[in-house]
Amino acid sequence: MPALPVRLVLVLALAGLALGCGDDVRRVPDTGSPGSDAGGVMDGGGVDAATGDDAGAAVTSTLMGEVTRTAEPRAGGVGHLYIGVFDQDPVTDRETATVVGRVIVENADMSASGARIPYAVEGIPARAEPYYVSAFLDDNMNAGTDPATAGPDRGDLVTLDGLGSPSVTVPSADPVTFEIVLNTNLPF
Repeated sequence: MPALPVRLVLVLALAGLALGCGDDVRRVPDTGSPGSDAGGVMDGGGVDAATGDDAGAAVTSTLMGEVTRTAEPRAGGVGHLYIGVFDQDPVTDRETATVVGRVIVENADMSASGARIPYAVEGIPARAEPYYVSAFLDDNMNAGTDPATAGPDRGDLVTLDGLGSPSVTVPSADPVTFEIVLNTNLPF
């Protein structure tokens, strides 16, 4: 498979972080401290106001952890960090992959080689099949914070696992820890 089409698919997949969630994204200012609350998105289920029972609600969980980098930032390493969780791999299944949760960590500082940015994406429906995680750091600050239009461009740090997105299983309501590594600079 030629390298250029794979990279083009990656750009389209990462731009897919902007699809499917509308206005339900909660933007989270980054404090830079490992114990800070990184917030989340897409609160799942609901509680019956009369009984307080949520038995009819879907079982949801939280994907949480830290984002690190192995690639060098090209524009300083400080910017908004976009993290999306998809039902299918947005790189290989970009036509049908749907966002099930996402978060934007504002002003994430990944300039230092050992930077660790905490994150949490809430409201992910529990299931036995894996989910796929896509993330990028917009350190040239031109992706914007509008979920309908945000996407990576040349030089932004992105995460890849081979030629696809890393995967993780969220099997129950128990929170799942998943470390994200920004390991590639978008080449164009």
